[in-house]
Amino acid sequence: MNFSLKAPDGTVIESYEKDHKEFIRIAGLEYEVYNPVDELDSDPEIRQMIEASEKDIKQGKLYSTDDLIELVIQN
Repeated sequence: MNFSLKAPDGTVIESYEKDHKEFIRIAGLEYEVYNPVDELDSDPEIRQMIEASEKDIKQGKLYSTDDLIELVIQN
């Protein structure tokens, strides 16, 4: 996931990959980009929950915000 950041002074900071990890360089210092989504995606239980949710969405099994609020109020 390469990206660019634009600093307030107009400097553009580009990310780059090294050793299968993503980094940025600011003022000569190298920083690894931490992405907690990668950890979530690698957890089998969470991955299964995400896939089940995506399947429900495709099948139209959805709740409106009002439905969810009503369910919370009732319990």
